[in-house]
Amino acid sequence: MAEAEAAPGLRDTFRAAGDAFRDRNFSRYWVSNALFFLGQGLVLLGAQWLLVNLTESRAVLGLMGAVHAVVVIVLSPIAGVISDRTARRDLLIGGRVGLAAVAVGMGVIVILGQAQVWIVLVAVGLEAAFLGLSQPATQSYVYDLVGARRLMTAVALITIPTGVLQVAGPSVGGPLLAAVGPEATYLISGGGFVLGALLMIAIPIKGRTAMATASALSFFTDVAETVRHLRRDSLLVWVLTPATLITLFAGTILLMRPVFAKDVLDVGELGFGWLSAMFGLGSVAGSIAVVALGERLRLKGLVLLLAPLDWCACMIAYALSPWFALTLGIEFVMGISSPFWMTSMMTILQIRVPERLRSRVLAVYFMVLQFMQLNWLYSGALADRIGDREALLVMGAIPFGLLILMLIFIRPLVTLGSARNPLVTWEPPDDDGSTAT
Repeated sequence: MAEAEAAPGLRDTFRAAGDAFRDRNFSRYWVSNALFFLGQGLVLLGAQWLLVNLTESRAVLGLMGAVHAVVVIVLSPIAGVISDRTARRDLLIGGRVGLAAVAVGMGVIVILGQAQVWIVLVAVGLEAAFLGLSQPATQSYVYDLVGARRLMTAVALITIPTGVLQVAGPSVGGPLLAAVGPEATYLISGGGFVLGALLMIAIPIKGRTAMATASALSFFTDVAETVRHLRRDSLLVWVLTPATLITLFAGTILLMRPVFAKDVLDVGELGFGWLSAMFGLGSVAGSIAVVALGERLRLKGLVLLLAPLDWCACMIAYALSPWFALTLGIEFVMGISSPFWMTSMMTILQIRVPERLRSRVLAVYFMVLQFMQLNWLYSGALADRIGDREALLVMGAIPFGLLILMLIFIRPLVTLGSARNPLVTWEPPDDDGSTAT
């Protein structure tokens, strides 16, 4: 099994990364994903800044995250089943086209001066619907393109544009907000979604396996099969637990970033852009480190605990920081943890889970991920009651303590990926993505 093989050297790791980019289909998908992440970042930036200026209520700002989360949570089980049954490429194209329509529509509304709180929330709900229906396919399609052997390198490479465009998007978006307004962020994101869809159309691999095409099971039977698998492989539940903890509490930082920029640190639109950009720069550094480490990063379960611990520790420091420059540094360190967590999670879920269940189990993870924005509702209300810094401190300290307890007591998760506790208990198919049609 792959877990027992010697880890490749640094040169081999980067050669594998180069091989992935020489695959024309993967490189097209990589650019399409980059444009997708750019659009997502700019849409979030514009919506947050609109609401910060339309209302003084932290709870209303948090409602934006709650609307997004509820829609994705409701649609994710459906999306997982659809993604395992149909052409994943076509799902991704449809999602990008839908997101483009929402972004351009909101841009026009802002230009006409008709933006209101309820309109922003409706647009967020529509954006979440298109995202939720296509999200499980976003990661499972990577497996369709590259197969099991190159999966971790490919997932790590996919995370790089996330970080780069978290730098470029806010760095451009902050000045755009100041000079033009939120309409610019919406319109640019709409253009990015359209270009991403066109690149997906050029990829011949649809990502629909014979097994998935032939499936005639009902939706509820498919969901029940997923639940049974999670019950049989209880370690998968522990794999998802750190994600649950960090999303239930630690998503507060994403809500409070524009609030800190506007009201706590008093640095305005440009400062808000730079706070987001420094997080993205840290994410780029983390992604490069993950690619460089490659298969030497064996204890992926341990990474799933240490990366959220870094995030939560940074939240605590963020809440206590009196200076903008120090807060920028904290954003950078926090960003480093994101690709370690994401890459380890995606690798575990896609390799450990049988092919027929892959998208459905990923849908469970994306449901858990939405708690990060559902968290905005109650953390916003808490900030209204006890203060911005205090709310951020509480929401960072609680998961920090729980993760420490898991690190001490949940040994099967800590050792996951070692020779005695291998990542998979079955032999993954030895393919290079050629089974996808």
